[in-house]
Amino acid sequence: MIATEKNRIEIFTQKGWWGEDTLYSLFQDALTSCKNQEALVDPENREDITGDIPKRLSFDDIDKTVERYAAIFFEQGLRKDDIAIIQLPNVVELPMVYLALSKLGIICSPIPMQYGAYEITSIIAETQPKAFISIETFNSNAHAEQFSSIFNNGEVKFALGEIENFINLHDYNPADEYYESQQSHVSDNPITANDIFTICWTSGTTGTPKGVPRSHNLWLPMAKAAAFVSETEKGDTLLNPFPMINMASIGGFLFNWLLCKGKLVQHHPFDLNVFLNQISSEDVKYTIAPPAIMNMLLNNPAILDQQDLSSLRCIGCGGAPLSEWMVETFQNKYNLTVQNIFGSNEGATLLSARNEIEDPLLRAKYFPRFGVEGFDWSNPVSKLVRTKLVSVETNAEIIEPGQPGELLISGATVFDGYWNAPEANAEVFDEEGFFKTGDLFEISPEDTQMRFYKFCGRCKDLIIRGGMNISPEELDNLLSAHPKMLEVAVTGYDDNILGEKVGVVAVVAEGETISLDEIIEFLKDQQIAKYKMPEDLRLIDALPKNPVGKVLRRELKDLFN
Repeated sequence: MIATEKNRIEIFTQKGWWGEDTLYSLFQDALTSCKNQEALVDPENREDITGDIPKRLSFDDIDKTVERYAAIFFEQGLRKDDIAIIQLPNVVELPMVYLALSKLGIICSPIPMQYGAYEITSIIAETQPKAFISIETFNSNAHAEQFSSIFNNGEVKFALGEIENFINLHDYNPADEYYESQQSHVSDNPITANDIFTICWTSGTTGTPKGVPRSHNLWLPMAKAAAFVSETEKGDTLLNPFPMINMASIGGFLFNWLLCKGKLVQHHPFDLNVFLNQISSEDVKYTIAPPAIMNMLLNNPAILDQQDLSSLRCIGCGGAPLSEWMVETFQNKYNLTVQNIFGSNEGATLLSARNEIEDPLLRAKYFPRFGVEGFDWSNPVSKLVRTKLVSVETNAEIIEPGQPGELLISGATVFDGYWNAPEANAEVFDEEGFFKTGDLFEISPEDTQMRFYKFCGRCKDLIIRGGMNISPEELDNLLSAHPKMLEVAVTGYDDNILGEKVGVVAVVAEGETISLDEIIEFLKDQQIAKYKMPEDLRLIDALPKNPVGKVLRRELKDLFN
């Protein structure tokens, strides 16, 4: 952790931004008042994913399993500040593992199910874990045992299921004495809200995966911001379709679920039909989906017309710029509010909610300028952070509209630094302690009183064609409204004369095809500048994405080589 950690704790606690709640204490509070309430639900297709039947658990059921898990982990020698690597899909056991580990003060390091031995070996080297927690079967394939040999430093291995040299969390019962002894250990070694709860993994702004440590106090402001955006009420049902390994799902759902003492419905891997059915059958009030899915639904009205989404209060959407057409159509035609979310594991957070921005066209395009003097917003997180834009070329602060600059943020949501990475930390914080997000924004025009930020793209994603900067996200946004498109993404590719040219990668609707000329004509109708026009096209079956649904633009570039 960086040197300013102690000062941050003192300042943010005195201001009331940070408190004493932990994940486990929030659970205990919910248990006290909602003991017999249904609280945690498996994906309805769990049997296809893990080979066993779906579960539905009350808070009391959860408590019994969490106490058993905690006793198991304690019996096997895990102690406060040890690190456990967790590789589990979104089944009910994952939140319970988090709760048991957080009770003991063991640091959770969740990783995507897609990670293989290469990625896991790197994380082992970074964290020196004391435990690995995984699953016997995933999507009909043996899973955890393939990584058994790379955990060769005495780590204790746990699995959901029967695997040689793993402790089976499904049916293992620790000795009775460990139920009591783990309670005594917790009393003698109390957990605080400033203890590290998770180390999540991100490419950050340095280009290589880095561990992002976050305490309970760092997670809670994000959860409360998510609760504001989702307009969460006590007892709400929340549907989590993103892997529970990062900001969107841990802050937006795990903590939010306990804050509202509601029901958390798990979903994994993303399956549109299952997702839509869960919304209607579980009476879901809030969920999230990537922009590509939202655009695809509107381009397939027959799917929407067959579904009952009336329970939804709103749906969060982020990870890429939102199409104004998409947000407006859902609001005006389907009476469904789409909330615009921008965030990162490091703690960057901008949230454009309907209760602050009613106009769907503005909400799709802009974010409130949180933490800027002179602008007041009702989202509580806006009071806990400061933001500014700086020129990528000169590092001078940008205060005028229409000039792209890197977003910098500081405050009670922002982490203290990457895990065990002093060189990277020296690069990503400025002299005032602001985190450099690596994301380009500009201040909105004067006719909006310059109250908003507009996302322009990643600093490293810009296409530079003949000296002109082109935002691929801007073109994604425009092309997503094309009626033949299910998914679309734009990338730059190398050119000996211009430096880069613009390429389009598209997934078209069944039975459809599309040409480059059609795309150019469509863009001409939008009256965009000529230098932004694409010069090549690739049609593929599905866009490459990371575990949370973001398009892997670097892989698209290879299609044009």
